[in-house]
Amino acid sequence: MEDFPLSKTLKLHALWLQSNGAEGVRLDLMGHSLRGIRTHDADLTGASLNDADLRHAEMINTNFIGSDLRGADLRGAQLEASDFSAARLKGARFRGAKLHKANLQHATLAFADLRDATLAEANLIEADLMCAKIRGVDMSKASLRGANLLAADLRGTILAGTDLSYANLLGASLEGATVDQDTNFYDARVNPDDFRDVNLAVLKKENLPAALRAN
Repeated sequence: MEDFPLSKTLKLHALWLQSNGAEGVRLDLMGHSLRGIRTHDADLTGASLNDADLRHAEMINTNFIGSDLRGADLRGAQLEASDFSAARLKGARFRGAKLHKANLQHATLAFADLRDATLAEANLIEADLMCAKIRGVDMSKASLRGANLLAADLRGTILAGTDLSYANLLGASLEGATVDQDTNFYDARVNPDDFRDVNLAVLKKENLPAALRAN
């Protein structure tokens, strides 16, 4: 697929950014099909891409800061090192996507589908992942410090070396999740019953939340 209309509008969007909206045109591809598009290092800051079809897109190191991708379909997309900080991603579909070292700090990912994606070394500090489907995701060495994982599905997730300190894990499903001595749950909000299938013996005592240290 050709990268139209993205290639035709990036210059106008860049001008819109540089002029603080006085010139150019904000990138608005709401509902458009961009399946299989290939563009690296693009700046889509503040773009409207909600409900866009970005399946199998190759958008490595792309800037999506503050963009609207609610309901977007990013299944199988290559998004390594891309910046989604403060982006709106509620209900977005990332199944099988590659997000290694991506920045999703303060992003809204409530109800998003991230199953089988790769989020190793990703930045998810204070991201909202409420009710997100994160089953089978590689989140090794990712930072979820202060993230909201209320009722999230983390079954089978790889959490080796993952920082979940101060995260909200109340009601989260953790059956089959992999942890190691460097997984950090310090001061996380948890229900001890949700950790029945987690091998807590491998964790350092200082990395346990207070509710689990007492048991």
